[in-house]
Amino acid sequence: MNKKARILQFLNLYRLLPGYFIVCTMPRQRKELIFDEMMHWNKCAKVNEKRKFNIFSCLMLRLKEYRTLIEYRAGGGYRLLLKLLFPPLDSLFIACQKIGPRLFIQHGFSTYIAARSIGSDCWINQQVTIGYTFDPDPPVIGNGVRISAGAKVVGDITLGDNVIVAANAAVVKDVPENAIVGGVPARVIGENKEHRLFKII
Repeated sequence: MNKKARILQFLNLYRLLPGYFIVCTMPRQRKELIFDEMMHWNKCAKVNEKRKFNIFSCLMLRLKEYRTLIEYRAGGGYRLLLKLLFPPLDSLFIACQKIGPRLFIQHGFSTYIAARSIGSDCWINQQVTIGYTFDPDPPVIGNGVRISAGAKVVGDITLGDNVIVAANAAVVKDVPENAIVGGVPARVIGENKEHRLFKII
């Protein structure tokens, strides 16, 4: 942690310490999920800190997208307490029944995420809309899916594992696993061979 980051951390200890304590007192499964995600964001956002408290400090102070996701994960009273300490990103809306571990939201500005479920190790960029059309259910997003800036994924559809949605694409139909889709309306334009975010072990 550089000098500037340490000063910022020191000036914000009054909210960082209770915030970290709140996370540490959560039920074990939820706490482990949040710490796992924190380490993932440490790598994806290139924070590159080693100590958990320093990672927590950097992410909570620098990335409001992270705050919003962690507060969603926290739920109930924990969410309210964290929101008081760390206001979320107002333009990022998350309303999912289930989100798998290690979701990374890059930038997150003007992003609406309302999927039926999102798998593990997904990556969502800014100005993305995942939500409803006239169908009663929103999309199902598989594992290792990357949804690029400005893309729209709407309706009762399924994106298979390792799908990449190109920038500004409008996806309104099911997408098979390992496909790259783009355009309006989106169609398959390639195969995701080398840039898989999710690897089956």
